[in-house]
Amino acid sequence: MLCFAKKIAQAIQIVISITCLLFPMVSVSQTRVDLKQFNQVAEQVEELKKTDLSLSLKQLLIYEDSLSALTIEQNLLYFKLLTEIQIEQNKYTTAKKTANQGLTIAKRLSSPSILISELLYLKGFAFENLGNITQAAKEYKKGLEVAESLHNKVQVAVGLINLGAIAYLTNDYKRSLVLLNDAYNIAGQTDDEDLKGTVNSELGIVYSYLRQEKQSMAYYQQSYSHFKKAGSLLAAHISLYNIAIMHTYKKDYQQAIKVFNTIIAESNKDSPNESMFIVYSGMAWAHLKKEDSNPDAAYQYLMMAKQYLQLTERFDYQLQFYYDQAYVLFKLDRLDEVLLSIAKVEKVVANHQQLSQIKQENYVNIIDLKARVYNKQNRFKQAYESQSLVIALTAKLYANEDNRSITEVRLRLEAEQADKKNKVLHNQQIVYERNLDEANLENEEQRLYLIVSALIALAFAWVLVKLLQSQQKLKVASNIDTLTGVANRRSLMKQAQQAFKQAQVKPSHLTIMMIDVDHFKDINDSLGHSSGDKVLAKVASLGAKMMRKSDMFGRFGGGEFMVCLPKTTLKSALEVSERIRLGVNQHLWAFNKLEKVTVSIGVASLSGDDDLISLIKRADEQLYQAKASGRNKVCG
Repeated sequence: MLCFAKKIAQAIQIVISITCLLFPMVSVSQTRVDLKQFNQVAEQVEELKKTDLSLSLKQLLIYEDSLSALTIEQNLLYFKLLTEIQIEQNKYTTAKKTANQGLTIAKRLSSPSILISELLYLKGFAFENLGNITQAAKEYKKGLEVAESLHNKVQVAVGLINLGAIAYLTNDYKRSLVLLNDAYNIAGQTDDEDLKGTVNSELGIVYSYLRQEKQSMAYYQQSYSHFKKAGSLLAAHISLYNIAIMHTYKKDYQQAIKVFNTIIAESNKDSPNESMFIVYSGMAWAHLKKEDSNPDAAYQYLMMAKQYLQLTERFDYQLQFYYDQAYVLFKLDRLDEVLLSIAKVEKVVANHQQLSQIKQENYVNIIDLKARVYNKQNRFKQAYESQSLVIALTAKLYANEDNRSITEVRLRLEAEQADKKNKVLHNQQIVYERNLDEANLENEEQRLYLIVSALIALAFAWVLVKLLQSQQKLKVASNIDTLTGVANRRSLMKQAQQAFKQAQVKPSHLTIMMIDVDHFKDINDSLGHSSGDKVLAKVASLGAKMMRKSDMFGRFGGGEFMVCLPKTTLKSALEVSERIRLGVNQHLWAFNKLEKVTVSIGVASLSGDDDLISLIKRADEQLYQAKASGRNKVCG
């Protein structure tokens, strides 16, 4: 019996030993199955985060404790997806740290991965939303370099979009349009609806900054359409928000409210806090500005926006809230509270000196509101000081108007009257200044007279600043060909002459291109001058898009354009010319009876020329050669 029990005990011990050996094997086997499924789960998370951030995060975090068992590439994918979700949740500081974790792991790779590019973009976007534009630009450039080295079209386009956004945030609209149009062309060669939606959205923003509402609205609508096709509900809502804002620009407030209500109706618990903030903030503004203004409703919507503001790290949204709050409170005649809101605006601005053009304009407007509050409170000295600051800020804001990359050719008639009004205002201002000098401050009535006289003089000075701004814009307009929007002949020759002198003083390459629209007279005769003008404008647009910032592209006269290319060899210029020729030749024209437009181009490089005219003449001779050899050609 004892022997039998001993045998049973030995058998049990053997079973336990085998079980102990087998259990880890089962566990390891199960782990391997899970890890093999990671890429599949990552794809599901990629799609799910477009509509449900909480669930996508929950699925991703299943692998949080198993990262050491994943490959380096899978680790990068994990951190990329996690960073994207955190950004969608507006957790920018956390997202920045997560992206850094992924980039640290990436150093163990033996060769570059496109995931490195994506992580750098995400890190840059976190910096951008935290207000550090300079660092954001650095991260975007590093990401673009990786994407270009791997020849990845989509990520190259994303990098161009990111840098295009940085350009318009720093008021360099010309560079922004160049970068974004390059991204737009690349996106058109892909099936990536999200990418197309993003680049259309960014182009809409640039054109809204440039006050081109019609073009801006068209891009926003295309953006919305692409995001809907991609199933990206959250991104589509941002496009709808931009469309609503464009309605407010056009003072169609009821339509804006309708769009805002659509976003609110489609939103869910997973909608980002920032998205809900800007929607309720937009609702507040629309109710305030509509014809039957409702400041009470505006204030209620603003308080709804405020609860989401507390959950965002973006300084520009804080700035927007205090702007809106100040204007709503002013309408409600709660003047002391208006000043408190303005003080918060000034504090935020003091901590963020690098403001975009539109934010600088908004800041000027808020200081103007401050002056109006002081005036209503009969605090005339503070009103005077605030209005003086408005004038100083406005002068500084438009000091570099010549450098604006896109300038509307406008206000010509108004500017013609500016000189006459300027003299009248100047004389009137002298009279008021003389009155101020002679004022006796012995009693209260005389002090009041001084303040009133100062305010009147300030009002005239304000009008004078506005007129000077108009003259400044006319100065810019005088350098632009009104038909095509590119440089006119006078401006073109002046710039080319400077480039010619520099190339002689410090010997360097300089190349001239002469471009002529083939059979332009026939186009005018058969389709009319209106269609001919549109052809010229489009040819100018196609050509200008291919220029560098240092190149000079302008209309020489009639159907002829001239391009001055500093530091450019003949070979490089011929390549540029061929791209222009192909671009025009392949463009689809929307006019009846006009299937194709072509250009002939002549090219000449600096070589012993005594003056600019000699170089232009040689380029013109090459243009004649291109015409003589059948047109639609480049000769040089």
